[in-house]
Amino acid sequence: MTKFLFIVYGPPAESEGERAAGMAAMAEWYRSLGQALVDPGAPFTGASTVSEARIENGAIGPNASGYNFVQAASLAAAAELARGCPLLKHGRRINVFETFEPMT
Repeated sequence: MTKFLFIVYGPPAESEGERAAGMAAMAEWYRSLGQALVDPGAPFTGASTVSEARIENGAIGPNASGYNFVQAASLAAAAELARGCPLLKHGRRINVFETFEPMT
């Protein structure tokens, strides 16, 4: 099995009630992933972009709002797991990245 990184993009919840409902829906999705879920991740707040020349406020491109790690047999299988994320129903999108073990 290979590990995959999900980066979630989209607006944050607008109220505490919306945030609580989203967290409950995410908890249910995490349970449905079973052993495929490697790390439930966390939401993001704020960003800085770092280059050799400087540090700038903000992200490169659209602001990411959170991440998760899953394991799956292929990129296609991981993308299918991402399709079950309840945040997609609220206008968010997910990039799925295949990871690999670093060379030693």
